[in-house]
Amino acid sequence: MSDNILEVRDACVTFEKRNSVVHAVDHISLTMRRGAMLGLVGESGSGKSTLARAIVGLQPLDSGEVVIDGMDQHARARLKGHARAEVVQMVFQDPYSSLNPRMSVGEAIGEVLDTYEHLSHDERRESVAELLRLVHLGPEVAPKMPNQLSGGMRQRIAVAKCLAVRPKLIVADEITSALDVSVQAVVLNLIKSLHRELGLSMLFISHNLAAVRYICDDIAVMHHGRIVEIGSAEQIVTAPKDPYTRSLVGAIPSLEDAGRDVLLDPALAGGAAAAGAASVAGAAAGNTGDRATAVAAGER
Repeated sequence: MSDNILEVRDACVTFEKRNSVVHAVDHISLTMRRGAMLGLVGESGSGKSTLARAIVGLQPLDSGEVVIDGMDQHARARLKGHARAEVVQMVFQDPYSSLNPRMSVGEAIGEVLDTYEHLSHDERRESVAELLRLVHLGPEVAPKMPNQLSGGMRQRIAVAKCLAVRPKLIVADEITSALDVSVQAVVLNLIKSLHRELGLSMLFISHNLAAVRYICDDIAVMHHGRIVEIGSAEQIVTAPKDPYTRSLVGAIPSLEDAGRDVLLDPALAGGAAAAGAASVAGAAAGNTGDRATAVAAGER
């Protein structure tokens, strides 16, 4: 078994725009270790989401290949059912789009379980409760409908559905960008805890360098369809080499601005983690308002 869960080899994706060709993914190569958290950061339009869709097979490559767990895109296409689904799963920016508004939380998660396991009614209920526990929600959330949940809770349900497949690689595309700042801390701390508990392999995509640095081991910086720099999270933030990376770091507000960049300072991150954990605990106790819970815990 290879140490790498993901290998992108000279991948290219182009789009025609009027009378020109846009190189959304321009000869990109990168590797990701098994069990690692790799951040992919860049401004809007840099090609991050196109690369993400190419990795999971939603966007065909013009050239190059994507190898996941030793299988290229052609080998993965020959797999069927759960064998194919468990290779890679994607969590999208808008969690509501991945939830059926007519299905309860328990039914939505149970539907995923039913695709690859033959469970009794009691076993199904227990499995749903365990998946909710993993995303720091209580079993009382199972009968609720998506429109009864906050955005942060819906995103955690989307993560639970992803975990139900037991994927070898998870691609998370801007999963915190549509959330309130205080709720972002809840979701980020959830991802950190899941990584510790389950040893997840995750490609975490965001334009928020502070958030990426907080949860990722390594960071790749993307600009105009190319990877311009890759290194450890600490090196990227404290000693960036590429001019574009330096501009991203320089654009982060100062700590005095009381913004989300509190995650950039390891000494302060502990406080953010504690507040996030407290807000998660409040949500698990049945509070469906992530914002109110986070504020009560001190995240403002």
